Amino acid sequence: MMRRGRDAGYFVTYNHPTWSLEDYSNYMGYHGMHAMEIVNYGCLSSGYDDYNPRVYDDILRGGERIYCIAADDTHRGTIDCFGGFTMIKASSLAYNDVGKALLDGHFYASEGPLIHGLWIENGNLHITCSPAKQITMNTGIIHTDFKKAEGDIPVTEAAFRISPEFKYIRVTVLDEEGHHACSNAYFLDTLPNPLP
Repeated sequence: MMRRGRDAGYFVTYNHPTWSLEDYSNYMGYHGMHAMEIVNYGCLSSGYDDYNPRVYDDILRGGERIYCIAADDTHRGTIDCFGGFTMIKASSLAYNDVGKALLDGHFYASEGPLIHGLWIENGNLHITCSPAKQITMNTGIIHTDFKKAEGDIPVTEAAFRISPEFKYIRVTVLDEEGHHACSNAYFLDTLPNPLP
């Protein structure tokens, strides 16, 4: 189904792994999707876990190079609305421009926090964001780096040193209310000279 969807020009996503009651043995056999739902707010309103970073990292470490999205998955009109969204950087709101931005990975997933800037310079991953409790750099190995708020002063920017052994890097922003924003994963072997 994923191959057929891609061949027909669709943006193919793996949705709500928790609500679908799927586990590692299921989702590690899926290949060819463009993205997965790291946040599905409809799950939370139904009593399931709506935030699935472990599934995303499992799939990435398993060799798939996919993006992550967030969505409400609204079915009931009010209780499962306004909890997850995908912020897209497109040249316009025209269908083709939004579609191209999705295919190119120019977006991030969020439950509320905003990522204002994300770039690599002199071997460091830089991020600016809305006020946060913590900013974390996740990688493809057993290594993370983070910057936490100090007392009542939130963190709004961070810089993390990149190492070639990380395989991929991605950023998670956590706000005071426990909401996340997640960048897509960026694989170091596809980035133009990420290290000095």
